[in-house]
Amino acid sequence: MDRESGHDLFAGLKSSDEEYSVYDTHYERIGRVDDVFLDDQDVVSYIGVQMGFFGTNSTLVPVEIVRVNDRRRLIEVAADAETIKHAPHFGQEEVVSPELEDRVRTYFGLEPRLGPREPYPPEVTDRFAPDERVDTEPGERIEAQNRLTGEPDAAPPAEERIPVDYWDRETREGGVTIHRRRI
Repeated sequence: MDRESGHDLFAGLKSSDEEYSVYDTHYERIGRVDDVFLDDQDVVSYIGVQMGFFGTNSTLVPVEIVRVNDRRRLIEVAADAETIKHAPHFGQEEVVSPELEDRVRTYFGLEPRLGPREPYPPEVTDRFAPDERVDTEPGERIEAQNRLTGEPDAAPPAEERIPVDYWDRETREGGVTIHRRRI
């Protein structure tokens, strides 16, 4: 993006109702743009590329590896078709979570947005006491403890947890969905 002049290279894509075709690094047509993801400053973060005949899933592509040609209504991705085809994707009703964003970014060789998380900070030493029993399912021990003490479960079982959706959606006339990150 040309940040110095303030010109938004994705302005046409964000405001257009026309279809943008997507091409790989070998200039092979791989699909069309069906989703545009904007951050809280109205800057494009990702594009969703609908590939194949059925179009049930979109492949997320970070904008750092794309080039937009508004005059010809096309986008070039700096990756080959096979790489893009196997990239992480999402379905129409799926939530684009920060974890999915990080998987997409690392898949294309970019830095993840979430910093690396240290599961056990080095200054915490009392967590490593001997333990006779190991969870066979996540959260199993806390559920057993809550049953013994009579406390209600603090969180629903893992299969009932619903991921948080950080995106508002707006579908345009041309079928492109604009996703705006909630603050």
